[in-house]
Amino acid sequence: MASFDVVLRGGHVLDPHNGTDQIADVGIRSGKIDQVGQGLDTSGATVHDATGRYVMPGHIDIHTHVSAVAERGLDRAVGFKMLAESGTTTALDLNGEPNGFADGMKRRGAGINMATVLSLVPHESIPEDDPRPSVVREVLDKALVEGAIGLKMIGGYHPFTPEATSDIIEVANSRTAWIAYHVGSKDSGSQIEGLREVPGILGGGRLHVAHVNSYTRGVINKAEDEVREAFDILQRMKGQVVTEAYLAQINGTNGFCDEDGNVVANVPRNCLQLRGYPLTEVGMRQALLDGYGFAQVEQDGRMVLVTGEEAVRIWEAAGTNASLSFPVNPASSAFTLTTEKDENGEFYIDAVSTDGGSMPRNVAIERTFALVSFGALSPLEAAHKLAWMPSRLMGLLNKGHFTPGADGDVTIVDPLSGKATMSLVDGEVIMKDGKSLANGGTWIVAPEGEATASNSGLKYEVLDLTQSRLYAGWS
Repeated sequence: MASFDVVLRGGHVLDPHNGTDQIADVGIRSGKIDQVGQGLDTSGATVHDATGRYVMPGHIDIHTHVSAVAERGLDRAVGFKMLAESGTTTALDLNGEPNGFADGMKRRGAGINMATVLSLVPHESIPEDDPRPSVVREVLDKALVEGAIGLKMIGGYHPFTPEATSDIIEVANSRTAWIAYHVGSKDSGSQIEGLREVPGILGGGRLHVAHVNSYTRGVINKAEDEVREAFDILQRMKGQVVTEAYLAQINGTNGFCDEDGNVVANVPRNCLQLRGYPLTEVGMRQALLDGYGFAQVEQDGRMVLVTGEEAVRIWEAAGTNASLSFPVNPASSAFTLTTEKDENGEFYIDAVSTDGGSMPRNVAIERTFALVSFGALSPLEAAHKLAWMPSRLMGLLNKGHFTPGADGDVTIVDPLSGKATMSLVDGEVIMKDGKSLANGGTWIVAPEGEATASNSGLKYEVLDLTQSRLYAGWS
C-alpha cells in the first residue's frame, strides 16, 4: 500500500504556523495532510511536481460575492468557479442569501468550501428600515437555520441609524453569529467618516469590518492620511474586530438613480465625486462613456467588465439598477494596508481578501505575491495573510496549515507570475492551470443550519464560531 494518496513534490513549502519555509514534499492521505518532508515515498501515489512553485495552505477569502439579495440580471453563482480559478479553496460569501447560495453551489459550484451570511436589505431581507432588536433576532435565527453563519450590514447602500446598527451587532454577538459591516450609517457616509463612527457604535462588541481599503480612497482627506487614521481607529478596537482589505484597483457598486435622476447610494456618489462628475444620471452616463465606469456581463460562464456605450446599454436596460465598477482604490493605500505592522510586529489589517467572486477582481493571490517580488512581504508573510490568519479569523482550525491531520487544502503558486497554478481541496485537484475542474462544494454552516445542509445533498461542515478570532479573542 502506498504511503500517501497524493504527493506534492519538490515545491517551496510555506506554512507560517509550523515555520516551514523550505523545499519539501507534502504527502496527503485520505484527504488530510499526512507529512511534510524531503524525499517522501511516492510509490503508488498520485504525484504532482511542484518544483519551482510555492506550496501553501489553501487560500481562504473572507470577503467574496457568489449570491446576493435583490441582485438584478446577473447570476452571481459564476463566482464559485471564478474563485476556484484564482486559487481560492475556502471563502465567505459576504453579500448573500442562503437559499440562493445553496442553489448556486449545486448549479455552478467548483469544489471549494463556502460559507454565507444574510445581507440586511430593508423591506427585502428584513422588514424594517431601522429594525428593532426583536425583528433582528427573528431574521437572524431564520437565516442561521437556513444555512447562513450570520449577517452583514451594507452601510454604503442600505444604511441604518447608528442606534439600529449597534443593536444589530449586539443581537448577532448574543447569538455568536458572524456580523460584518460595510461601514456607513444614516449619520455618515461609506468612507473615513463612517469608519470614525464604528468605535462608538461597537461599544464592547465584536465585528468584522469589511474591506478597509474602501474607506481610504481620499474622499475626505488625502488617501495616505486616511490610511493612517484608519490604523488609529482600528487599534482602538484591537481584539474586537477582524479586518481585511483587497488589492484590486476597481471596486464594485451600483448605478441606481431615483426618479429625479439622482444617484442613490453613497458608494457610487463617492466614485463620481472623486472625478468631478455630477452625482446624477447624466454624470453616471458620462462616466461610463468616458471609460471611467464599467458594467458587468456574463460571457462564457464568467463575469467580465465592459465600458463605453456597451456599459451604458447594460445600465439603461437594467433601469439604472446595474452592477458597476470604478477604478477608485489607490495603489498606495492598498500597499500600506497590506504590508504595515504595528509596534508589536502584527499586521494592522488581518487578511487579504478579494471582495470578488463573481466580481472580476480575484487577484488576492497574484497581487500579494507581487508584493513578495517587490520585497514588501516575505513569502511566509504572504501565506500568513492569505491562509493562516483567515483560518483563525473564521475558526477553521483544521485549515490554514500543514500540521498532520489538517485538511488537505493546498494552493500552488508560480512565484514569477504570482498566479495560482493548481489547488486542491481534501487532497483532490479542483483547479489546474487556471481551469476549474470540480463541481459542487462543501457548505460551511452554523450548528443551527446543520439539518438544512444535510437535506441539501451538498457536503457540509458545521462551524463553531466560538473558536473564531471574532469571538475567542486574540491571546
